[in-house]
Amino acid sequence: MNDRPRKSAIELLEGAATELAEIHRGKHYGPWRQEAAQRLSNTLAQVEPFSNFCNVWIYTGDSSGIFAGAQFGEWAIDLLVEKKTPEAILAAFLTEVERNAANYSDMSPVLGVQINVRCDLGDGVTLVPEPGDVLASLMHRSTFQPMLLPTGTSLLCQSCTVTPAFERGGSDEFKQGGPSITAPDASHRDAARKRVRLACLLASAGPVELPLTVLRPDRRALFVGGKGNWEAQPFAARPLVSYPVEAAAVTRAFELLGRFREVESLTRAIDRLGRARLAASPVDRALELGIAAEIALMHDHSPANTEITHKIGGRAAWLLGRDPAEREAVFVDLKKLYQARSQAVHSGALSSKSTVDLDAADQLVTRVLSAILERGSFPNWNNLTMGGNGR
Repeated sequence: MNDRPRKSAIELLEGAATELAEIHRGKHYGPWRQEAAQRLSNTLAQVEPFSNFCNVWIYTGDSSGIFAGAQFGEWAIDLLVEKKTPEAILAAFLTEVERNAANYSDMSPVLGVQINVRCDLGDGVTLVPEPGDVLASLMHRSTFQPMLLPTGTSLLCQSCTVTPAFERGGSDEFKQGGPSITAPDASHRDAARKRVRLACLLASAGPVELPLTVLRPDRRALFVGGKGNWEAQPFAARPLVSYPVEAAAVTRAFELLGRFREVESLTRAIDRLGRARLAASPVDRALELGIAAEIALMHDHSPANTEITHKIGGRAAWLLGRDPAEREAVFVDLKKLYQARSQAVHSGALSSKSTVDLDAADQLVTRVLSAILERGSFPNWNNLTMGGNGR
C-alpha cells in the first residue's frame, strides 16, 4: 500500500512548470506535452478541487453533449506556456467552474471566395481571409482536414456561447437532456450562412457554396467536448477555385439583404445566379440565368403571356438604363438571354444561331439583382416602365 502523502494541486502544477522551464527546443516540446498532458490530467483528477469535476456531462452545443472528463492537463499546460503561476491557474479553474459557460466558433469554409481583408459583418459574423504565412495557412485549413480546400478559401466564423457548459454527476445518475442554450442558435447561424452566400454571389463573378460547418470549441475553455460538431450537405457541385472578392462589396450586400422587403423572391433569384455559375453546360447555364432574370423581373406574379420576353426586357431596360441607347442595349441583351432560356427549356439545346454571350448575361443578371437590392424593395414596375422612379 502506498502511504506517501498525496501532492496538492499547487505542487503538481509547480512540477509541470519546472519541467516546462527545462525545455528549450521546439522539437522537445511536442513529445513532452503529449506525455505530460495525460499524466497531469490523471494526477490532478485525484486532488481537490479538480477531483470534484472528473466526470461531467459536457454540453457541446445545439442540444448535443457527451459524458467525459475535462482535459485538465492540456488546459493547465496552455496556461503555463502563457507564464501563469500555479496559483493563478487554480484561481482560473475556480472561475471557469463558477462561470459554467463555453465559447464555440461555428466555422464554414466559403468555397469560391477569396476575401481581400478580414470582413466583420456584425453580431459575431466574420469572413476571414486565408493568411499568407505558410504555417498560419495550414492552421486556417486544419479544422477541415482531410477535405481539400481551394487555395485562398475564406472562412465564415460565427461566435456562440453554450450555457451551461457542463453538469456534474456520475454516468449512472446523470439524466441526459437537461437544459442548455446555444446562442445564437443553429437556425440563426444557418440564416447568416445563407445570407453571406448571397452577398458573396453579388460581390463576385464566381460560384459560392458553404457545404460544411463545424461547431468548434474554444481551445482555452476547460469544459468542452471533442473536436466539434460537424454538419455537411449532401455532395453536389462545388467551386474548385477561389475568386478575389472585395470585403466592402460583401459588407454592403450583406447589410442590404438584411433590410430588404420580400427577400424570399430575391433570394431565389440570387440562388439561381449561383447555380448558373456551377452549371456543367451552356444549356444549364442559360436555363438558370433565365430563371434568375424571370424571378427578379416578374416577381409580381403577372399572368403568363406570350410577350414575357418583351416585358422582362423592358423592365430590365428601365431598371438599369440611364438613357435611351443604354436601355435599348439592356433590352436586346436580356431578350437574347430569355430566348436562349426558352430554347434550353423546350429543346434541351441552344440554337447554333444563338448569339447570347453567357458571361455577359451573368454580369447583366448580377446588375439587375444588385440594382433591385439597392432599392430596398422590388420596384413598382408599372411606374418604372412609364418613366417614373418605380417607387
